[in-house]
Amino acid sequence: MVNTVGIAVLDHLPLGVDHVDASGRHCTFVGEARQGKIIWAGGEDITCPLARFNLGIDTPDEGTIDALASTIVSWGEAMDIETAQRYIASLSPLPFGKRVFVYFPLSKMPFPPDLVLFILHPNEAMEKLLAITTATGERCEGRIGGLGALCGECTALPLLSERAVLSPGCSGSRREAFLASDELFLSIPYPLYRLTIGL
Repeated sequence: MVNTVGIAVLDHLPLGVDHVDASGRHCTFVGEARQGKIIWAGGEDITCPLARFNLGIDTPDEGTIDALASTIVSWGEAMDIETAQRYIASLSPLPFGKRVFVYFPLSKMPFPPDLVLFILHPNEAMEKLLAITTATGERCEGRIGGLGALCGECTALPLLSERAVLSPGCSGSRREAFLASDELFLSIPYPLYRLTIGL
């Protein structure tokens, strides 16, 4: 299983890349890339409502937000609707639009990704973060909540902020992307990765 995954976000279908076998979660597709697959998914393929919101697939209107808040409460991830709505208001989703997501082991990249996602131990994360700080003087983003980790914290947020994001994951992403108990995610925009780590 690979520990470095590329995620590309495109406005067109990628040539020579297989479509996902079935609809599923964004984090499930990351897990498939960890297993060596090179695959793409459109918005219609992503089933998790939180991922659909974070990735700009669903319109961020009142109906979507109310339904998502109810879902988060039903998951037991918020004590009531108001708490869920506060959580949703704190997110940084991608702008609404049609896009395609491509997932692949970085070592097999069919084209440059937009993000490089590392699965690593805390000491390895520290070394990579220090390399970024040493080269840029910047620290990584740290807005984490144990919910919506791969879709929100490790995809939408670094794409928008253009900064690295460290996340311990969430119950779904840890399971679907096969994190061990002592591993976490570090997501780095590709230009920053090239500048600081992927030389």
